[in-house]
Amino acid sequence: MEMHCDKKNVLLISMPYAGITIPSIQLPILEGYLKERGINVKTKNLYLKAAEFYGFNNYNFLVDVPNDSYTAQMVFSKYVFPEHWKNTEDKFRKYFDGIMSKNETIQKNFSFENYVERTDKFYNWIIENVEWRSYDIIGFTLNYGQFLPSLAIAKKIKEIDPEKKIIFGGSRTIDKLGMRVLEVFDYVDFIVSGDGEDSLYLLASDFQNYKSVPRLIYKEGNEVIFNKTDTVVDINSSPLPSFDSFFEELNSTSEEIKQCFHLYGRLPVEISRGCWWNKCTFCSLNAFHSCYREKNIDRIVEEIKFLSDKYRILTFQIIGNTLPKKDYRPLFEKIKNLGRDFTLIAEARAGLLKSEDYRLMKEAGFTAIQTGIEAFSQNYLRKMNKGVRVIDNIAALKFCKENGIYNEYNLVVNYPNEEKIDFEETNRNIQLFKQYLDPPQLSYLRVGFGSYIYNNPEMFNIEKLDYLNIDKIMYPEEFLEKGFNFFYDFKRKEDLGKNDWESLAADWKKEREKWMAEENKKKMPIDKFVFYFIDGENYLKIYDKRNTENVNIYVLNKLERDIFLSCIDVTSFRGLKEKFLDVPENELINILKTFEESGIVYREDDFYLSLPLRYSLISYQLTKKELPLEICSSGV
Repeated sequence: MEMHCDKKNVLLISMPYAGITIPSIQLPILEGYLKERGINVKTKNLYLKAAEFYGFNNYNFLVDVPNDSYTAQMVFSKYVFPEHWKNTEDKFRKYFDGIMSKNETIQKNFSFENYVERTDKFYNWIIENVEWRSYDIIGFTLNYGQFLPSLAIAKKIKEIDPEKKIIFGGSRTIDKLGMRVLEVFDYVDFIVSGDGEDSLYLLASDFQNYKSVPRLIYKEGNEVIFNKTDTVVDINSSPLPSFDSFFEELNSTSEEIKQCFHLYGRLPVEISRGCWWNKCTFCSLNAFHSCYREKNIDRIVEEIKFLSDKYRILTFQIIGNTLPKKDYRPLFEKIKNLGRDFTLIAEARAGLLKSEDYRLMKEAGFTAIQTGIEAFSQNYLRKMNKGVRVIDNIAALKFCKENGIYNEYNLVVNYPNEEKIDFEETNRNIQLFKQYLDPPQLSYLRVGFGSYIYNNPEMFNIEKLDYLNIDKIMYPEEFLEKGFNFFYDFKRKEDLGKNDWESLAADWKKEREKWMAEENKKKMPIDKFVFYFIDGENYLKIYDKRNTENVNIYVLNKLERDIFLSCIDVTSFRGLKEKFLDVPENELINILKTFEESGIVYREDDFYLSLPLRYSLISYQLTKKELPLEICSSGV
């Protein structure tokens, strides 16, 4: 088929190993953009079909913690590098069996041979059943675990019909990575680096002039050319996304997969691209979106309402690396005013939202967030250049706990320049709150392409970057040397010792589980609260059961109460001095020092934060008659 007609038919594909509870956000955005401009476009969410071939539980096991989508893709090396697969199949099997040993139930019914056999069937099903023959341009949207599967199908399509034009886009093929992919894999024709809407439209509507398409990477002879541009897509003017194709495909899957989505599924709503901070040393985002953009609040609310009405759904994943920089409060208000029982999940940044913002967030329907905590050590946060403080991180977790918002956060560990002080400072700080605030998950650092660490390894105690062990298995050595990998391991210049983060996280989790088990044995539901305060207007009581062998109740007088309540949000000593002008500075210092020594207020430099939870917020879990009991008393 020659590519000379004016408009091209476009097929867009999202391969495994995406999770099945959240549809791809890229496909409905691109589909809506192209359809509005008269392009014939079809989308396929093939990870749904993959889950059917593997079996619901097996697929979830492959992509969920402690495993990941990046590792799950390894069997597709069989179709991309057939000779390599034959020569190293035992290594693949050994690696897979090592993963399977973590789950005896899955291991009994899902052997390596079974994994390969089901992948073969899925691979052949795509070639035989997906109507790719009707399309001129076949595009693959790529995240980290979709690279090898997309290469495998692209390669086979090109073998059958060399006239088909294959295009890749997404975070896995950004900037120089995309150029290297195009150099190495000759069956990929084009790559879009960054915003894909107008690039894909121009390619489909005026193919003869593809060399002028912005953000397009293409080949001219042996040279790879990248049409870089500073222009970006206005995400406020894009059409509302359509998930019709997703639901059509969902309805044709197994009852188990359909039920899973209807119970746990959510639709994505894009609110921004890029990150307004964009300075974290571990983050690769600046290589993908150098320009931060937000949708305006009215557009976000319109989109949520439209999708909710059209698909009869109330659960949404807010897509953006953080909440809006300034307009988060109007956003919460307007979502709340829709008057619907939403369940909203989002990523957030510590240090911006105040205690009252979290209350409003909960009322709007936000039940879970992932705050970029990353560390409870000043020293470690400086290495990460997070732009937040330990005190901000603690405040975010405290406010979530008070308002019943689940915070699924990570501690980033194993930095190449990680020191003993990072671990010790973390361990010391968490003693103040690990009894009543939820534990983290550990995220072991991988150096990502385009990150500050990647570009400046010598500043982080890195002698050299190395390939991941799984990459050494998935790719032939001569291909690895082409430099198209996204993640890297590293060799340290200096051995700074190891820190037992796993024990720290495990002990924290164990302590919380112990508390929850004890709570169930108590007759009084108030016993489920570990550390909280009750306000008496002219006095204040703090109930402290963090140490079960030395339970304390602190009774604050009027002045102490007022100072304590002024630290509900992170506040500076200067701010406290300005608020309590009639209180001598020495007296204010002494009261704050006593608070700090008693562990009821956390201090970082000249900033203060009260640590107990507010009974007025958490008491909704109790009936009116279930009031707190005084166990013992020792005044501050």
